[in-house]
Amino acid sequence: MEPDFLIDTEQIPRVRDAVIAMRVPSLVVLLFSTWFTGTPIAYYGVSDQPSAANCIIAGGLVVTSAAIRLVWPLATMGFAWFNVLMGLWIFISPFIFGYVDQTAYTVNTMIMGVIIVGMSLASIFARRFIGTPLATAYEDRQGLDDQVYDYIGPDTRFHL
Repeated sequence: MEPDFLIDTEQIPRVRDAVIAMRVPSLVVLLFSTWFTGTPIAYYGVSDQPSAANCIIAGGLVVTSAAIRLVWPLATMGFAWFNVLMGLWIFISPFIFGYVDQTAYTVNTMIMGVIIVGMSLASIFARRFIGTPLATAYEDRQGLDDQVYDYIGPDTRFHL
């Protein structure tokens, strides 16, 4: 028997659209956190500064949680919230580690923090916004008039 948290390949369109709407921001988080992890090497080469260790550790944690979220978006909402917290940490880290005088490095770090927070929040709330593919899935409405569609109710199998 297949575990409930794995993605069914024969999903209803509403669920398939929700999975895509959650995976795209997670992919963006994965790409930008990968860049953030390599930032110390790009700016300094090999460095033993605490800010470099912060980039490698915090970036590695975000890369890992974004990759998990990319594979199992329906069952791993907590990892997206973790990425929000890590994005906030990344945003304030130039002030904590004291490299605000290095403008390019500071701006890069703060932009990475904003992108990670924004895309993680987009991944969390992707299924709730009116007008998203989940809310307006064309295939779900095919052949139904509006009154019938209102009585379908939520899909309890995937708890969307």
